[in-house]
Amino acid sequence: MKKINLLAVFLFAMNFFGNHIMAQLPKVFLPMLETINLKKDFQYSTSKLLKSYIENANRYQVVMQEISDSAVVLSDQLELVKAKAKEKGATYFITGSLNRLGETVIVNINLYETESLRKVWFDQLKAFTPDDLDPVLQRFGANIGSVNKAATNDDIYSVTAQESKTLQKKETNNYFGVGLSGAALFESNLPLMSGLSAAWSFDARNYIFDIRPSWSFSNIRDVYSLSLEMAKPIKNTGNTPFYGGGLSFSRTAHSYDPNNYTSSYSGSTSASGYGLMLLVGGGYIFNRTSSVSLRVSANYFQGFYDVKSPGSYYYNPSTSTYILSDAKNYGTTQGALVRLEILFGRR
Repeated sequence: MKKINLLAVFLFAMNFFGNHIMAQLPKVFLPMLETINLKKDFQYSTSKLLKSYIENANRYQVVMQEISDSAVVLSDQLELVKAKAKEKGATYFITGSLNRLGETVIVNINLYETESLRKVWFDQLKAFTPDDLDPVLQRFGANIGSVNKAATNDDIYSVTAQESKTLQKKETNNYFGVGLSGAALFESNLPLMSGLSAAWSFDARNYIFDIRPSWSFSNIRDVYSLSLEMAKPIKNTGNTPFYGGGLSFSRTAHSYDPNNYTSSYSGSTSASGYGLMLLVGGGYIFNRTSSVSLRVSANYFQGFYDVKSPGSYYYNPSTSTYILSDAKNYGTTQGALVRLEILFGRR
């Protein structure tokens, strides 16, 4: 019971706080948008949708004229809209229209200051089909009253079907890429490593999945990996930072100089190990909405296996016998990796 009471108090506090914040926002009056050559119910539904998207941006508190209002005014009746806005106590009011020509719907939205009738923001977009009205209204709602225009909004998901045909932003995408890399191993006596990689990448909007074979090499150590990685873009824009990580199955081969041992040494001159490797990091994607994109990333990697040499034989002249030494452990494969990849996609 106590938990239920605490939850009720928490929800009440959150609701009170949300209402308080909304009350501090400038009030804007939204009359019915004018609709031309569209179904009658579009007038109320598009106006209601625009109200929702404006309030989601947290810049204005929207007062909408209900359809049951006996003194309904349309957006083109500027003086009547101003009078209604003053009656509602709104600092601003919106006018707009949706005009259908064939399949194209031209949407224009204006924001006025109530007292002075000064136009403080306006923009116009084309929805190439009525099905595109939702993302178009999202753009207006996100940008109205700001320094941005809806037409230049870089959100790669709020796009129209026509833009999808041109830029292919709405569809999930398959890419193939190649890359160069450099790795610094955390063991001080090991040299820096260069590397090559290939990648098949699947852009699933909110996440990007990669299957990546790679090879890192130096004069004494080679690391071969096949990894499954996931990246989370931070922004829904063409250029965005991301974070992520993955897991790979890797093999490390380490070579050492047999001249470091006595002439009686007999055995292998290499060590190896294989197993799972963890990668964690982030980076930046350039031109994600293009058919050619660039990705820069930095990762910490940690191998969960040891690099060991096989046992070696030493000849003991006094006893005329060979003595088998224990395998030498060269540690784990651990370090930092920087990659630069170019990805080619078919959209």
